[in-house]
Amino acid sequence: MIALVAKTFGVAKRDVTITGGESARLKRLAIAGDTRALAECARALYGETP
Repeated sequence: MIALVAKTFGVAKRDVTITGGESARLKRLAIAGDTRALAECARALYGETP
């Protein structure tokens, strides 16, 4: 999971942390990095335009 998220957001695996729901179906993640770039990537994943 961490490897997939890191690759998708273009960050290192060490920059992705599971903060909640480690063994649950739904998880909460923290991704370290440039907040603008991360937000832009998240918008693209959800199909939203700025």
